[in-house]
Parts: sequence; structure tokens; C-alpha cells
Amino acid sequence: CEYSVEQSISLNPFTFNNTSFNVVPNDMSFSSIVGNINLLLGVNGSSDFYVPDFGVDQIGNFDLTDGYKLFLSGTEEQLLTVVGGVADISTEITLNPFVLNLISYLPQECMMTSDIFAGYDDSILLVKGTGGYYIPSFGVENLDTMCPGEAYAIFLSGASDVVFTYPMDALSSVHNDQVNDYTDRAHLNVLANTGESHLVLITD
Repeated sequence: CEYSVEQSISLNPFTFNNTSFNVVPNDMSFSSIVGNINLLLGVNGSSDFYVPDFGVDQIGNFDLTDGYKLFLSGTEEQLLTVVGGVADISTEITLNPFVLNLISYLPQECMMTSDIFAGYDDSILLVKGTGGYYIPSFGVENLDTMCPGEAYAIFLSGASDVVFTYPMDALSSVHNDQVNDYTDRAHLNVLANTGESHLVLITD
């Protein structure tokens, strides 16, 4: 049977919120999807902008496979709610070389990052999430889980496109105290949170 689900995403002020959707609304216009929040600007992985106060809408229709960066207008946390059909987890996502691919998270539950990219490790240089990275060739995995509502940036290690699909049979995530302990020790709150991060990888 067909049914609708509701996805609610908390967005923070003064920062770029890396956001994605795992539901397909009836109205696919991006302006409709973000119409219930006070948004200063939105941008997708192709650097198309949506700035409602200035009548700029380069994004047009919502793309299920895209991630989006949303910057709020105002000083309060806001809740973005989208209602629609459940996203097809087998939807193909084309990853391009030499760029950061900002993609959506389609499953309905959190999953372990290493399970999601099993079979793709040779093609992926890094996966970047909010405050964490997955770099299989260097054994870096402080981005231990991926979850609904988040967008993730992927950089390929080769020069060819990669067609990626989320696994159908990956297990839901479990809490990883070791990874969280490493993240707590490695992270320093010396700068204001902007929603962007920079990786420094020390190999020796």
C-alpha cells in the first residue's frame, strides 16, 4: 500500500546545516519543501542557490539524491518538516570525480558507515559528515554512523564516475563508545561552529 511519512529535521542558527530528505513530497519544488521555515539561503551540491528574500531560485525542483546546505534567518533553532512517500533506498546516486559530492541519506534508520560503503572502499577517498570523517585507506572512522536528515560529502579516489546505492541489508547502527571517546579527545572548541570542518590527517 502507499502511505506518507513525516520527516522532521532540527536546524541551528548561525551555521550551515547539511541537510537531506528521505521522503518524496507531492510538491517537488524546493521552495515548497522549505516553505515552513525562515530561510536566508539554501545551496545544493552543484552550487545552485535559493535565496527567497531576493527572489533567487536556481534550485527549482527538489532532487532526492542531493544534499543541501541551509542557513537560517534569525537567531532561533527551527524545525523543518517534510511529508511524503518513503524514499526508494535502491535509488542510484552518481558520484563524480574531482569534486565533493553532497549526497542525501535515503534509509529510514541510522547505519554504520563502514557497512554502507562496503564494496566501495577502493573508490572512495573520504566521506565527510558533521564533525567526522570516514577515510578507509587510512583507517580513519570517527564518522561511525550516518543518519536520516544529514547530508554527506564524498570525494572519490579515482578519475571515473561511481554509481552508488545504499545497501538493502545493512544493520542499524549501535553506539560506539570508542569512536565517541576519540572524537571527544580530538575535537577542540576554539572556533565558532560554522557547519564546515577541515581535516588535518597526520600520518607520521
